[in-house]
Amino acid sequence: MKEMGLRRALIAYLFLALFSHLSIAQEAGEHRPSRIIIHAAKLLEVKTGKTLADQAIVIEGDKIVSVGPMVQMQRSTSDRLIDLPNATVLPGLTDAHTHLTGDPRNIGYQSLGISIPRATLTGARNARLTLEAGFTTVRNVGAQGYSDVALRDAINAGDIPGPRMLVSGPWELPAATVMRTCFHLNITLLLKA
Repeated sequence: MKEMGLRRALIAYLFLALFSHLSIAQEAGEHRPSRIIIHAAKLLEVKTGKTLADQAIVIEGDKIVSVGPMVQMQRSTSDRLIDLPNATVLPGLTDAHTHLTGDPRNIGYQSLGISIPRATLTGARNARLTLEAGFTTVRNVGAQGYSDVALRDAINAGDIPGPRMLVSGPWELPAATVMRTCFHLNITLLLKA
């Protein structure tokens, strides 16, 4: 269990290190290397479920352009190498049901006092935390006003860090309220059965 916590901390640290370096370099106007090569001790290949050893992940700009054995990698002096000799690298995770602009501490009556701008700021914090946890894509399935749309746009513009967001917009529509009430009622009845 302790080892799992250390692995999560390592993954979060790697995301922070990589993304903070890229954003600082971009803001400072520094010349970014033509390529970034991540040397991973192990790499999870999700199509086969196998763990591959001694792999190289090649990044050009903001895209992964190739993945393969490190021994076959042709490196140049302008490449930046990120060496992860004890790490297992896996693809970014996707969460298909989020409410990033919500705060679980503010439910029921308390949620009525939360303004849309405040919910958007809460979303900015949650987006950063979600990305640091290894989730690179989320599907946000409801938010006040268009706070999730504003959050997505700020992430896309590079104003704040966060995962790629697929958003639904406001959930306050009357039909949505009826559907949500019926859904929760059905779930409650199912759980009591």
